Amino acid sequence: MIRLRNVTKKFGSLLAVDDVTLDVKEGETLVLLGTSGCGKTTTLKLINRLEELTAGTIEVAGTDIQHQKPEELRRQMGYVIQGAGLFPHYTVQENIAVVPRLLHWSKEKIEARTREVLDLLRISAQQYLPKYPHELSGGQQQRVGLARALISDPPVILMDEPFGALDPFTRISIRREFKNIEALRHKTKVLVTHDVLEAFELGDRICLMDDGKIQQLGTTQELVFRPANGFVMRFLQDQLFQLQLQVLQLQHLRPYLPAVSPSNIHNAIAIPEMESVLEAIQILTATGAPQQCLTLNATTAAPAQAATVADLMAAVEQLTLTLRK
Repeated sequence: MIRLRNVTKKFGSLLAVDDVTLDVKEGETLVLLGTSGCGKTTTLKLINRLEELTAGTIEVAGTDIQHQKPEELRRQMGYVIQGAGLFPHYTVQENIAVVPRLLHWSKEKIEARTREVLDLLRISAQQYLPKYPHELSGGQQQRVGLARALISDPPVILMDEPFGALDPFTRISIRREFKNIEALRHKTKVLVTHDVLEAFELGDRICLMDDGKIQQLGTTQELVFRPANGFVMRFLQDQLFQLQLQVLQLQHLRPYLPAVSPSNIHNAIAIPEMESVLEAIQILTATGAPQQCLTLNATTAAPAQAATVADLMAAVEQLTLTLRK
């Protein structure tokens, strides 16, 4: 869907993006991760020509972006930025309608699509459409910014630190909503963040950058269990254990978990085997009972299995040794 080849961007003598080559698959969420100044935001802005290439090529849906006018290219992409980027003198309804008006949609079509998108995002049209941005909370503003990005139903969504301006509690809540929004499931998404946990929660693949270069491009498991170099190891080391629990699903632990027996099935909590180990441990520890047990709800004919927190931790340790070989 999106193809970057030998992409380079210079600002004077500063090399901001250095020979970056990557592909973003259709329907994928690719996260550009790294510290401030690593080149991730510049890379994102090169995709919709908010910044212009120094060298290299970028294609979107098979078309070289240099063969399109920047404004036409941007109308084919949703763009969500930190703090939502809403126009303060426009109402919510007017903010959402900006791109459809540029596309010369009829008033009736704009109103119908606005309500459709707000329904998908579980936003009350009656309550929010007449309001101005300053009358909304940070989380509400971010939902409106996402609605504006989705209104024209673009195949590509670019997101630059979209949750960075929110307080930690709201940020976690919005991230969970983001993962479950049906309207986003089949979009091709490129998301920039410096938040490691956010990247690993939302990304199908992660592109970790430093000094304008790609340090590693891969799945969350590949970065955690097979880091490409010392920089990747150092970047993740402070949160490595939590990341291991986050990227592993219960189904991955099956070979290392005990079978169900009358002693461990009593009052067990049933959890889908596709759930992350981290989520399962949080559910079990919330019960306040150290020996509380879970059973895996299988999507196949796999045998029933049960485990306590201690069982899960032991299984993770065994599996980690295997994955690192």
